[in-house]
Amino acid sequence: MKPVLLQAVTACVLLTSVCVAQKESVRPGINDSFKAPDVSTFVERFEKEGREVYDHREAIAKACNIKPGMSVADIGAGTGLFTRLLAPQVGKEGEFFAVDIAKEFVDHVVATSREAGLTQVKGVACTPTSTELPADSIDLAFICDTYHHFEFPYKTMRSLHNALKDGGKVVLVEFEREEGKSSDWIMGHVRAGKSTFVEEIRLAGFEVESEENFLETSYLVRFVKSNRRTPQGHTSDSVANVKQLLGNGTAVLIDVREQQEWDAGHLQAAKLVPLSELRQGPEATAKLPKNQVIYCHCRSGRRVLAAAEILSAQGFDIRPLPLGFDALVAEGFETAK
Repeated sequence: MKPVLLQAVTACVLLTSVCVAQKESVRPGINDSFKAPDVSTFVERFEKEGREVYDHREAIAKACNIKPGMSVADIGAGTGLFTRLLAPQVGKEGEFFAVDIAKEFVDHVVATSREAGLTQVKGVACTPTSTELPADSIDLAFICDTYHHFEFPYKTMRSLHNALKDGGKVVLVEFEREEGKSSDWIMGHVRAGKSTFVEEIRLAGFEVESEENFLETSYLVRFVKSNRRTPQGHTSDSVANVKQLLGNGTAVLIDVREQQEWDAGHLQAAKLVPLSELRQGPEATAKLPKNQVIYCHCRSGRRVLAAAEILSAQGFDIRPLPLGFDALVAEGFETAK
């Protein structure tokens, strides 16, 4: 893992070239064809020879490393090609969620799964910002030719992070998008390449575990759920990462110093939540968001570790900053007037 907050910021540059604030879709209209899909038409499109993921479906299924008894979600299940391949691997004692933004697809997948005797398959209609999966409900998420359809990738991946159990994994299969190599259709349809998508997923709370290279026009990357912390316990997000997530609404910033320190000077973007109040009980965190990253800072980077321990126990995605108030001002964070 790279030491952050002091590292170069090239990853953020990649992101800002293709991402807009998460209050807006990164690719408006990309899911219009799924608003009322004719399922039979998409079966013909998705389940046919010549489509790379169809031709390599058995190898892709094997690469997921699914074991009996696991709980797995097929995110963007579509017509159910991979749901029907993967669900038998969890066995009758396991659980399988077929997740899609189109209810027509969800109903079709559940019906065809029942016909195949796959009673462990459950259908979930998701939203543009959430997988709608329960917290700590799955061991693995499978995302095939779907991530580029996420209109709000940070929010969707955060909901998936919440749904995954500790140590949970994500298997991503996506189109390679390379100038001069990829087809015109991919260049026009897929908004960004592998490096950008991988970095977006990392910033949502994951780390790359491994990759496979048996696909030609696509790639397969495995991720594992991570708390993104350094050995000292601080966040591994860089200053540029912090600014990126604060800017697009994925994160908020709290100041865990005391009132008198705050009064002497504080950051414009921060909200005061003193460590002394956090220690008194959950009342101090009642208005903090559970669906956003929470960065916290203090004077020197020590008190944030105690604050992070308290907030982590309450289920928040808390990322303590090693840099204190003065250092953050030196990094360009504006102070309140």
